[in-house]
Amino acid sequence: MAIINIIYVVMLIFGILQIILFFKVWGMTNDIKEIRNKYLKDEDEKRRQEVKYDPSPKISGGVKPTI
Repeated sequence: MAIINIIYVVMLIFGILQIILFFKVWGMTNDIKEIRNKYLKDEDEKRRQEVKYDPSPKISGGVKPTI
């Protein structure tokens, strides 16, 4: 019976650590979003301006179909 009790304790500790790890990873994904928005904001705005002011939109990689 002592071995079963030890296994239960180990499994309980393992489960608690898994829950803690889940929330830590979840928090890190939010940090990644903030870092991306901070450093790539200028690049995203440049891309939007290029698309917005492009006089000839490209279809399928720049090849225009002929009729």
